[in-house]
Amino acid sequence: MAASLFTVTPERVGRADVGIVGIGVMGSNLAINFLSRGFIVGIWNVDMDVAEDFVRVQSAEYGSDKIFAGKTYADFSKLLRKPRKIFILVTAGRATDIVIENLARVLENEDIIVDTGNAHFKDQSKRAQQLEAQGLRFLGMGISGGAEGARKGPAFFPGGTRSVWEDIKPLVEAAAAKASDGRPCVTMCGIRGAGSCVKMYHNAGEYAVLQIWAEAYSLLRGFGMGAEEIQKVLRDWKARGPLASYMLDITIEVAGYRDKESPANACLVDAVADMIGSKGTGLWSVQEALEVGVPVPSLAQAVLARQMSMLRRERVANAKRLSAQTSMAITDDELPKCVEELYWAVYLSIVASYAQMFQALRAVDKAHELEIAPNLPRIISTFRAGCILQGAILDPMTKAFEAEPDIPNLMCAFGQEIKAGLPAMRSTCARAALGGEPVPVIQSALSYITTMSLTLIQAAQVVSLQRDVFGHHGFKRLSRVDTSEGAKTEVKDETVHAEWPEMIP
Repeated sequence: MAASLFTVTPERVGRADVGIVGIGVMGSNLAINFLSRGFIVGIWNVDMDVAEDFVRVQSAEYGSDKIFAGKTYADFSKLLRKPRKIFILVTAGRATDIVIENLARVLENEDIIVDTGNAHFKDQSKRAQQLEAQGLRFLGMGISGGAEGARKGPAFFPGGTRSVWEDIKPLVEAAAAKASDGRPCVTMCGIRGAGSCVKMYHNAGEYAVLQIWAEAYSLLRGFGMGAEEIQKVLRDWKARGPLASYMLDITIEVAGYRDKESPANACLVDAVADMIGSKGTGLWSVQEALEVGVPVPSLAQAVLARQMSMLRRERVANAKRLSAQTSMAITDDELPKCVEELYWAVYLSIVASYAQMFQALRAVDKAHELEIAPNLPRIISTFRAGCILQGAILDPMTKAFEAEPDIPNLMCAFGQEIKAGLPAMRSTCARAALGGEPVPVIQSALSYITTMSLTLIQAAQVVSLQRDVFGHHGFKRLSRVDTSEGAKTEVKDETVHAEWPEMIP
């Protein structure tokens, strides 16, 4: 190992604009992003050989006076300009805690630690509190865009100590993706774990929308279409405008991608195990939403779809004993109508999923006082580029929250589309059910749209009385109220009981 690469010479002390801990795929790409914007970068990595190779390669590209490495945490800290700004890109959890503990020993008051991992927002809030008690400053900052985004410009979701933002804003805005209007795709989301909370629900939306496009692909296959036909349909949908998005683009790519190991030049999708991996953020988002009483059926079904896919051995064993599989019978004459109805099912499912995502985010924010709500329109606008959720539909969503910050539900901004597309969505779900094709997120979205636009849920009336029969839980009565706008019903405050006959189970 060349000692000169890790020697803290007087010329290197306090030179680096930003520090990166963890030179894995994401860390190395973010470091290159900063270098390409003209910043001087200091790095630390647990594997010194990896750090050495990285410094050699990037020195050749950007100059030996632009990239430095520290052999120890103390040496690494000496390379950085004060207040030091350090981005952690290591595995979330214990590895992150170890890095923070080591950094806290060598940093000084007002230095900044930014954790970019997919940590739970509650953990980030605790970290912020602990580090601030030591005189340091902390941000939990989600990154969306994958490795390629980290290199060329991702979307960032910072949250934590507000004073940090002004110090790191030039760095992060320079590295962020730029939307069509030139605005960087980053904004301060709120305090404590707000950034990680936004990233958590961003990931939940990603789960749902990826699953929606997968279900659309599966139905098009069920209609009897081949790869080229499916790609044409999806490209036609993209050309219509509202559904144009990064996730549609990657679905088009997946639909026709050929298997290089297949002698018959078959599609790769047919050679892939039907098992979807997942991380904690999707599950956390559902758990936190339910904790604050917000229904998120589409987000939950997206998580469940992944969990069921992982039970492949059980599914195969069940299939030998059960006869649940059927097939669709679509004629050539019916096909255009079926495809058009599916378009609307996808459209409204995406709207419903985003609506659930933002309803949950607003409620979790309120419960944990993260101060996200005032920033919500700007947060949505940061999804427009460099981000997995990037898509045209975000523009009307941003405008909806800007025009009415307290809008009851994002679906209200899509009233015309729901009115036009709901019959088609119902037909698609019925067709899928009859054809034996599971479309859990599309079906749950239909249920959500229907239920959340009812003035009266009769099944809820029945369950309320059932609970009173067996558990004497009580129920509330409706009362007629005459107003200048006409008669309406309101819920009385008091809880009452009915006199039921004795019914012993």
